[in-house]
Amino acid sequence: MKIGLFITARLKSTRLQKKILLDLNGKSVIDRVIERAKAVKGIDGVVLCTSTNPQDSELYQYALKNKIEFYAGSEDDVLERLHAAATYFGYDAFVSITADNPLFSICTSNILVNLYKKNKYDFINTIGLPLGCTTYVLDVKALKIVLKIKDQSDTEIWGPFINRPDIFNIAELHVENCKIPLTQRITIDYPEDLVLFKEIYSHFK
Repeated sequence: MKIGLFITARLKSTRLQKKILLDLNGKSVIDRVIERAKAVKGIDGVVLCTSTNPQDSELYQYALKNKIEFYAGSEDDVLERLHAAATYFGYDAFVSITADNPLFSICTSNILVNLYKKNKYDFINTIGLPLGCTTYVLDVKALKIVLKIKDQSDTEIWGPFINRPDIFNIAELHVENCKIPLTQRITIDYPEDLVLFKEIYSHFK
């Protein structure tokens, strides 16, 4: 069984241009995300999954520098891109995160990996964390089924396509007593978000 951690990344942001390449206290946002991804236990590799659009080719250098795998696939069909990357590198499942979340939860990601190894769920969802902290696990065989039955090519918001208990074997990891309000955004979309992250990172080595 081979489990990866896939980072979905693009450079098409308009509100905060090339946000994942911006400096976050000495390292780029994407470097910080990769750094945390490598800290997740029980995975066999990290893959930076981007698109074939020429504007995203710059990301290859970040994968090379951090010594992780790199895959360029469909621009709009994120699920197709993730499945193609998994097939190319031979993964059976993967933890999914996006590159604008440099404080995703390592702790719950570790738990998700262990849950999958014990039960091989088709999809594991996390409930009870603020936006930007949550990760998920997707089984590649289940993802292949999703690609066959879905009727849309734009799957940037891919949750509803696989979070289908009527079709798939789904588990939910419920996080209790989170100290951060669920209304708080822990993700980078706007300049003020980056200011918040820099403040948070300034308190830690």
